[in-house]
Amino acid sequence: MKSRHLKVMRLLNRQQLLTARELADACGVSLRTIQRDLLELEANGYPIYSERGAAGGYRVLPNRLLPPLALREQEAITLFLMLDWVGQIPDLPFGALRGNLAEWYLHELPSDLEAKMDRLKGRVRFARPDTPPSPLTRDLLRLMEAEVKGEITYETTSGRRTILIDPIGLMFDRNRWYLLARTDRGLRQYRVDRVEHVQQTTLPSDRMTFEEADQHGQAGEQVTVRLELTTLGERLLEGILPLNEQRTWSVPVAELPFLGRQLFGLGREVKVLEPASLIDDLQNQARALLAAYDD
Repeated sequence: MKSRHLKVMRLLNRQQLLTARELADACGVSLRTIQRDLLELEANGYPIYSERGAAGGYRVLPNRLLPPLALREQEAITLFLMLDWVGQIPDLPFGALRGNLAEWYLHELPSDLEAKMDRLKGRVRFARPDTPPSPLTRDLLRLMEAEVKGEITYETTSGRRTILIDPIGLMFDRNRWYLLARTDRGLRQYRVDRVEHVQQTTLPSDRMTFEEADQHGQAGEQVTVRLELTTLGERLLEGILPLNEQRTWSVPVAELPFLGRQLFGLGREVKVLEPASLIDDLQNQARALLAAYDD
């Protein structure tokens, strides 16, 4: 497919109605060229239809099923393998789509290519991730689709808690599903396999994205926090900082006192390696606690 054809389809998918002149101007071609492109797209099965009259133009049909992409053989094979891998991820929040997507795609291909991929399936295998059951991924996705805040019942080391969240997004990382959300304590990350219940509220969401969350976390003066964690410390830290393999975080300086109080409560399971100011804060808290028990 021509790159211009792809651009036309993207424009029509994003706008309800566009005239041929608007499409031609957006693509930088003549009116005659864009009209020829539209005829070619319709002939290839793309669901475009025109509306006549002064307020007319071109649009795509609602509730449409788009035709297959025009792919070269190696691209088709790569896409099939990617779909097969996605199908192995447990609790993908798209219902029956998981596990069927690769097969649906396979049966839409020419018979010779389908046979080739069938043989390839016996040579390439994606191991199913060892992922704890996370059945509420779909409920959390519905919160984001409804653009409202929600309440989750979450299992912590000290028992169950009900938390008001403004969901930002779901992440599949290190074979686990995580939820990133805003709470009254700031940005927090939760393991979805420990979410026991999800309840929608009528409170509107701020609709923050991952990119905006990253920018929010970088606002103001930052300091690098590096920790050493025990296995239990990793679990205890999950509601405070999003886990990463480097065990290093960039934290706003203004949040260090609050973070210090949270880390102090985790005891020997978490050791601060830097910054020095946070180490000093924890030492001062320890001395104050000892002093409280001096006779």
